Amino acid sequence: MPRLDLHTHTTASDGSLSPTGLVQRALSQNLTALAITDHDTLAGLAEGIYAGEKFGLRVIPGVELSVEVENGWIHLLGLGLDPANLLLPQKLADLRISRQERNVKIIERLNSLGFSITLKDIQSISVYPTLGRGHIAQVLVAAGAVGSLNEAFERFLRKGAAAYFDRLRLTLPEACRLIHNSGGLAVWAHPGLSGDKTEPFLMKYKDWIKAGLDGLESDYSEHSLKLRDRLRRIALANGSIYTGGSDFHGELKPNIEIGDGPEKKPIPSQILKRLDDRLSRIRTDTKSQSIG
Repeated sequence: MPRLDLHTHTTASDGSLSPTGLVQRALSQNLTALAITDHDTLAGLAEGIYAGEKFGLRVIPGVELSVEVENGWIHLLGLGLDPANLLLPQKLADLRISRQERNVKIIERLNSLGFSITLKDIQSISVYPTLGRGHIAQVLVAAGAVGSLNEAFERFLRKGAAAYFDRLRLTLPEACRLIHNSGGLAVWAHPGLSGDKTEPFLMKYKDWIKAGLDGLESDYSEHSLKLRDRLRRIALANGSIYTGGSDFHGELKPNIEIGDGPEKKPIPSQILKRLDDRLSRIRTDTKSQSIG
């Protein structure tokens, strides 16, 4: 069965593999299609698409955004984007500035807790502009302040921990419009990771579709097969799509391999067909409207 992965990260955000390295890793796992969905940036797409063309792997342009909803926030995948669209990079630049401001606050808090790390230490981790908590975690490990990336998040960087600060997020309608205007589809990433808010959020799914949401990520690496099947049913019952991805980060999430679906099952190829069909339909409708 052809395998794919519609949720991965590179060194353009908080992954440990370059875009080219990610493509090569995907090929080594016999994938036929890959979406690069770095946080708040399109910086890795050009290299990734070029590597895909060179080595024979379809690379789908994407992005991952943090989005405000009532009583919380979710992650949103934009899939099938047009990287040449100018609106999305401009808004992503605003989000990256907010990340940078948060990084400064986190470093200042860590300094007050007795850890001597600087912004330059964080910037040395990556040549790309999108730096975040994953890079700070790497610096804490390298400095011997913690024993692992997981410990860094648990003690200092996860929500509610000693050095956590929030940042600017788009609203759901804003994010969906931005993704649609950039030629893509808006998909709710890893619904099962919302903890005790998962059920209340699922109750809002119909409202979110009215706000512009196109689907949800059912076949996620940390979902159970039972949850996967339930989310697929919810998506289909509401006339939306469902997608699948590992959320591969490399060293930041060493237990997750590229191509992993729920309980290590492969992500089926019909998911990509549904995505392509919806993208084709939207682009045809948009073209007809522009002609009319």
